[in-house]
Parts: sequence; C-alpha cells; structure tokens
Amino acid sequence: MLTCLLAGALLPASGAWAQTAGRALAFPYYSGEQALQGLYGQHLPPLARAFEREARALTAAARQHCAAPGSSGALKDAWRRTLLAWAALSSPSLGPVIERRSQRQIDFWPTRPALLEKALKSAPQTLVDMERIGTPAKGFPAMERLLAGKPSPAHCPYLVLIAEGIEAEARALRAGFEEPATRDWTADEEGARSAFAEWINQWLGGLERLRWIHIEQPVQRARTAGKGHQPEFARLAAADNAAEWRTQWQALRAQARLRPEQIAMPPQPGQGPIPIEGLLMGKGQIALAQRWGTALDAADAAMQRLPAKQSDAALMALSKTLKGVTTLYQNEVAAALDVPLGFSDADGD
Repeated sequence: MLTCLLAGALLPASGAWAQTAGRALAFPYYSGEQALQGLYGQHLPPLARAFEREARALTAAARQHCAAPGSSGALKDAWRRTLLAWAALSSPSLGPVIERRSQRQIDFWPTRPALLEKALKSAPQTLVDMERIGTPAKGFPAMERLLAGKPSPAHCPYLVLIAEGIEAEARALRAGFEEPATRDWTADEEGARSAFAEWINQWLGGLERLRWIHIEQPVQRARTAGKGHQPEFARLAAADNAAEWRTQWQALRAQARLRPEQIAMPPQPGQGPIPIEGLLMGKGQIALAQRWGTALDAADAAMQRLPAKQSDAALMALSKTLKGVTTLYQNEVAAALDVPLGFSDADGD
C-alpha cells in the first residue's frame, strides 16, 4: 500500500493563526508534532483497547460454543463485533499495525480452502503449532468460512485457536500503541517528520484499500472472468461487507473531517485528535478545506445510499465517488500539507 517518501516531507510549523472564511473563529496553525500527539495520544489507543476487548470476548465465545455445541449465532455475532473493531483500528494501517504486519497475520484473504482443510487435518493444539499454519488458513476469513460451513467436531479446537490468535495479536497491538501514546514528538524532529509523512500517505493507502481492493477490484475481476461470475468480496455475506466498508470509511473520515463541534471550537493541541481538515484550515487553505469537506460529505452520502443487496452498478458508483476523494487528496491536499506521496509495500498488504 501507500506509505511515506521521507525526503522533503515538511512538518507544518506552529505559532501562527489562520482566519477562517465565513467562520467566527480562527484556527491555529497546527504543527505536525501536535497532529501526531492527537493521533497517537488520544485517537488510536482507545481503538486498540476496544479491539483487544472484543477479541477477548471472541475467544470466550469460541470456548463457550465448543463447550456446549449448538447454534453458532453467538459466535458469529462475536466475530462480527471483533471484525468491526479491527476495521476501525486498521483503517488506515499505522504504527504497530504496519510493523507487525497485522493485516497479513489475522486478515489475509481470500482464504485458501485446500490450505484450511490441510490445517484442520494437522490438528494443531497450541498457538505455537499455529505458527506453522499459513496465514490464508487463519484469522477472520478462516473463522468465517468454518462458521458458514457444515459443523464438524474437528472445527471446534481450531476455531478456538483462531480466536486465541486474533486475541494475541490484539493484545500485542494494544501494547504497541502504548509507547507512541506517551512519546514526546518534539524531542525527535526526524522521527516526527517520518511519522507525519507515514500518516498522510497511509490515510490515502487506507482509502484506496477500501475503494479499490475491497469494493471495485472484485467487481472488475468478475466482469473480466465473464458472464455468470459473481464478485468475491472479503466477507461471505453482503451485510458483513457493507458493515465493514462503512466502518472503514468512518475510521478514515474521523481522521480527515472536523466534527461540527470542532468547527465551532477548533481542536486544541493535546486535548484531542486534529483531523486533516483542521490542518488545512490552520495553514490558511480555506477554499481547499471547504472542497475537502464537500468531497468527504459526498462519500458519506454515497455510503449511506448503498443498498443492503449491492448491485455492481451501485458499487461502481460508490467507488467513483470515493475516487473523487482520492484525486483531490493526491492532487492538492497532500501537497498543501508539504508531504510527498509514494508507493511502497511497507505494510505488506
């Protein structure tokens, strides 16, 4: 996905004020260090804790299901809650999520049925045993496939191990986000410059992962394959795909768009996250910030219009709207923030 090209990435300076057009209040000229403090200090740690909490509940649900086999409804519900908590934390992938290659570890798709069957026959007993299992036979997609298939006594121990693996990754991520939450970003100018550029690049990477990899690419592949082929999305159920897409978009939007109360009272450094729109306002890019907000709102509306049963036409229309956000970001927003954009495989997925 996209990540930073560090050369030439400049952090916004602090200390000046920009007067907003048509607004009663001025926005401070936020520094990159202040933006990182809000992102890693206030925004991401609660998401990491929420993911760990849901992952613990998933393990408990798997154990309970296997102790008294019956309907898998409760376990499926726990899977969905954990999946959405993961989507909220990993959209976009930042910091420990990249460093640990968490996307590959617990959410590699598509699952390989043959590899999953081989893994079941090997009957792993511990997470150490699971380390020898390929990633396409683990994580959220593998659990979903097992829950959707015909129940088998062999599935239960494996379901528990999958859940324990997701919980272990969630626990590691929560711990991984603790250090940057307390870091003094002003003490390491080069590190702050790198982290700021990574955020700006990875935000675009998260958007394109949602727009292209999750939504448009499966449709295009089905069309290329010929008549009668259906798109193969990340999740088996249309409702689960739609819920995940909306969660990914909401997570991206939270880092990009000022909330109404923040427009009335600009965010103060150290007291909460500073969205990308706020950085633009603080740099005096008033017209661009307004167009940025309009593009984000259009994507919001498109997400809300998406029907429960998504047609190819509806999905392509949604992708086109999201592409408008991508284009504005690539052509103007990143440049206004003095950050070059570049392609990399740093997050591995």
